[in-house]
Amino acid sequence: MPTSSFTKYQDFAEQLGKKNHNLNADTLKIALTNAAPNAATHVQLSDITQISTGGGYTGGAGGGLTLAGVGYTETGGVGSLVATDNVFTASGGSVGPFRYAVLYNDTTTSPADALIGYWDYGSSITLADGESFTLDFGATILTIT
Repeated sequence: MPTSSFTKYQDFAEQLGKKNHNLNADTLKIALTNAAPNAATHVQLSDITQISTGGGYTGGAGGGLTLAGVGYTETGGVGSLVATDNVFTASGGSVGPFRYAVLYNDTTTSPADALIGYWDYGSSITLADGESFTLDFGATILTIT
């Protein structure tokens, strides 16, 4: 699968400063969408249009793929958010099409399900039943300097 760089939602900086994110303890998830995210105006999960539920993917509030191995560390004044790469396999039907994987915080309540950032895969992807998609986060999801 093609990869893309991470784009941060502008509101993430505000919500981080207001202590609405605990990147070491909150539940972080990935929502899939085929509609272009707007980093300047989107704030919470309900601002994006998720793909339909099916094939093992659950959309809607609190939906998406839960990240594992999430951790936040600081070294030399640089904070790093990491997670285990996520492999999603369509099961019982197809998934998609989707082009964007949106990272959000399922723990926040105001705003509910606060958006953090997203990856653009360049074109729409549809997984047939049994096909897999890997969310490869590399060494870090994001760094704060």
